[in-house]
Order: sequence, then C-alpha cells, then structure tokens
Amino acid sequence: MRIACIALMLAAALPACAQETTVRIHSARPFGYFVGDLIHARIDVSAPADSVLSRASLPNPGPLTGSLDLRDVKLSETSENGARLWRLDLTYQNFYVALDARDIEIPGFELSISTATGAQTVAVPAWRIGVSPLREIAPQKREQASDYLRPDGSSAFVDEATPLNLAFGAGVAALLALALVARDRAWPPFQQRQARVFSALAREISTRRGAGDAHLAATIQSVHRALDRANGAILLSADLPQFLRRRPEFKPLRVDFERFFETSQRLFFGGERSKDDYAAEQLAQFVSRLARQERAG
Repeated sequence: MRIACIALMLAAALPACAQETTVRIHSARPFGYFVGDLIHARIDVSAPADSVLSRASLPNPGPLTGSLDLRDVKLSETSENGARLWRLDLTYQNFYVALDARDIEIPGFELSISTATGAQTVAVPAWRIGVSPLREIAPQKREQASDYLRPDGSSAFVDEATPLNLAFGAGVAALLALALVARDRAWPPFQQRQARVFSALAREISTRRGAGDAHLAATIQSVHRALDRANGAILLSADLPQFLRRRPEFKPLRVDFERFFETSQRLFFGGERSKDDYAAEQLAQFVSRLARQERAG
C-alpha cells in the first residue's frame, strides 16, 4: 500500500515537471570573434502547451552596449513533446576592439509569457563569448631590425611556351587562309594564274536572264568568246578534240560542248527560233558546269 501511494505521488509530479519553463542558449561558436564580426545565437524557450508569448517583450534591434549591437531578431513557434517551444534566432555585431584575447558579455533579457495560472516572466541569462585582437600589441623581441620583416614571397612561375605555341599556330593558320584567298582572287603573287573566264561568264548570265532571240544570241556569242579565251584562239566545233586534250578538266563535258555547238549552228545558220526558253536554260546550265570544272582544275 505504501509503494502504491509513492507511485501515485510520482505520477502526479511528472506532469508538473514536464510543464516547467526552460531556456537553452546555443551559440554558433564560443570564441574567435574579431571587431565587426556577426555573432549568431539561437535561444529555445520551452513552456506549457497553453502558454502564450508576448511579442512586445522580445528584444528590439539596436545598440545594446557601446561595443555591441543587436542586428536582427527572428521568432518561430512550434510544439515539442507536448510543450510550447519558441525559437529565437538573434544576430549581434561586435564592435569591441580587443587588445588581447578575452571574454565579453552578451546582455540577457526577459520574456513575458501568459499561462492559465497567470503571467510570468522568463529570464534569458547573459552569456559570454571570446574575442580576439586583429594584431598583437608588441611583437617578440628580435636581435636585428630586419628580423621583424617577413621575407619576400616567391613569384609564381609562368610557362610562356604554351601561349607562344598557340600564337604561332594561329599566325600560321591565318597566313595559310590568306594565301588561299589570294590564290582564289588572283592577288599577288598569284596574279599569273589563268583567268577564270567561265566563272565570270556564269555570274554575268545570272544577272541578265531573259527570253527572246536577241538575248539567246547574245548569250551564245558570250560563250563563244569565253571558249576562245580559254583556247587561246577561235574555237570551232572541229577544234574540240584538240581543246579537250589541252584542257583535260573539261573532258567530262564533251557531250555538253557538242550540244552547244549544235544549238549555235541551228540558231545562226539554221534559222530555228522555236525553243528559246529551253535553249537559254540549257545554256546557263552548261556555263555553270564549265565554271565548276574550271574551279576544280
């Protein structure tokens, strides 16, 4: 019977213990702060589940001492193990210019909490952090004045071989590209290259497309003059085999040459005028193929 009474007394005391108000302070680090550093702290306040925290009792940001400011206050509320938990995230800034390593005090404050039994004040105690000086007051004594100076740092070695090789390669590639363009455009020293008469004629024909006997006749005459320039003399249909032996790059177009001479013969000597559009299109294609073989050669 005595044991049962003791058990009942303990059971009645447990809820009362669980409902006690507690304060826990967590600091990001307890030491190693310099002048101007931000100090982050978290304060957990646990109270009975029916408690209400008065927000007016929260500390206000601003100067706390001559060398410490409260910069920011953030509050979050939750429940934990049947109790009300308030979490305060505080940010301080240190302006204390320390001459040696020492502790400074973060001032405490009070929070007002209302419960079913009435209002109560919860004290958040002051706590301390360690601050450090930016430099020592007096260096250790040295025998010579030069010993107080730090040695010069060694300069980093920079390998210039790779950038020089890249620059040289880029220069060679640029010169090669310039040489290819100069050869294509017959710039010096490639001005002795044989003129691309058919390429010029293809551009000329593409700019003056049209229909009619006069246009077709003028185009055929232009092709004859271009063939004469490529041959170095007047080129007739009977001279075609000798021309193709001297200019083998045009051998694949032998059938086109023969068709051109037949068209020219019919137009100037046969009096045929019935298919001007078709003949003009075939003529333009023949000149384009001549220009392509000329560039390939």
